[in-house]
Amino acid sequence: MAALVEAAFPGEPLYRDYAPTGFQRPCNLLEISGGKIFPNFGCGTVELRPQFTLTTFVPVDAYSHGDAGELTRRQMILLGLFLPGYVKVKDRAPHVLDEGEMENGLDYAAVTVTLSYTLARQEFMELHQRPDMGALHIRQEVATHD
Repeated sequence: MAALVEAAFPGEPLYRDYAPTGFQRPCNLLEISGGKIFPNFGCGTVELRPQFTLTTFVPVDAYSHGDAGELTRRQMILLGLFLPGYVKVKDRAPHVLDEGEMENGLDYAAVTVTLSYTLARQEFMELHQRPDMGALHIRQEVATHD
């Protein structure tokens, strides 16, 4: 999804999960804002429905107000990223489940969408398996104060 946003707004920063204090404008923010999981016990599959929020920011004036027309234009571009009905992610194509919820503020505009893709149960379990750390050596020191 990040690649789609970067292609739509070339040269602009794309922040992930949070925008730092004093962030550069114009820019975009990509966040995982929720999701659901649906195990299908009969078929041995797991359907994942992650929810993403894409927020776009424009330069602001002395009162922290952005250009409303530019915000709307940028919001429509973000919404348009989901019009094909799917998003290509490596070898998968998660389906877009909803049209996208829109939210507007004085200096931002956001689009929230829910995607859906299915994994085999074993493939899902592999996502949770962490590599073995091997040997872990801990050194403890005790300090006493008289």
